[in-house]
Amino acid sequence: MSKFVKKLLGKWIENDKSCCCSGPIIVSVRKINIDGKELQIVGLEEEFEKISAAGKAPENINDEELIQNLTKINMIPEESLDKFRAAILKEYEIYWQEK
Repeated sequence: MSKFVKKLLGKWIENDKSCCCSGPIIVSVRKINIDGKELQIVGLEEEFEKISAAGKAPENINDEELIQNLTKINMIPEESLDKFRAAILKEYEIYWQEK
């Protein structure tokens, strides 16, 4: 496992000493459309599950925290953050309705 992947996984599980020897860490990858471009977002399903488990409807989520968590493990250009936020919130609305 490369140092980059270990660091990325470490950020996700809040432990910079992550490795593959403790078992597999499965992180979802979901494709979403942002401003006409299809992007792969890592960890979106897990974030949605946490929010949903807390019983938070789309209008009650802390979108700042959600975006902050996702940008820790996804490379989103600063100039695209508003469109990213809108697309993520739209995806959560869909997720919420399907649950």
